[in-house]
Amino acid sequence: MKKLQKQAGFTLIELVIVIVILGILAATAAPKFLDLTGDAKASVVEGVRGALNSAADLAHAKALVAGKISAASAGQAISVGSSNILLNYGWPTNASIGDLIDIDGDLSEVSTAVGTFQHDNGVTVTSCIAVYDSSSVNNAETRPTINSTTTGC
Repeated sequence: MKKLQKQAGFTLIELVIVIVILGILAATAAPKFLDLTGDAKASVVEGVRGALNSAADLAHAKALVAGKISAASAGQAISVGSSNILLNYGWPTNASIGDLIDIDGDLSEVSTAVGTFQHDNGVTVTSCIAVYDSSSVNNAETRPTINSTTTGC
C-alpha cells in the first residue's frame, strides 16, 4: 500500500493570492506616502519661521542689555559673532535678520527688503515662504511681523 506524501510549501494559487493582496495594499498606501513631501517642505518653512522668531528675540534681548532700543536703525547695531546686526528700535532690520539664522539646503533668502526666505520648490514668490518684516516697528514694544505661507509647497 502506498503512503500519501504530505505537501510541503505553498501552492501556486496561494502565492498568486498573496501577491494580489500585497499589490492592492501597495496601491492604497502609495498616495499617502507620495503626499508627505509637501508636508515635509511646509515643516521646513515653519521651522524657519520659528528660527526667525528666536533670532529676533535673542537679538532684541542683546540690544536691551546694550541699551540700543531707543532710536531707529541709524547708527544702532549689535555684534553677533562676526556679523554686525543693524537694529530698528532694538529689533534686527529686514536686511540683517538673514545673518542671524543659518539656512542651507532647500531654502534661500529671496528678498532682503522684507526678510523673505523661500523653499526652492515654491511655485510663486508668495508660496512656501517665511517672512520677517520689521518695517512696522516704530517703538521698542512693537514686535516685527513674522509669518509663513505653506501653500504651494
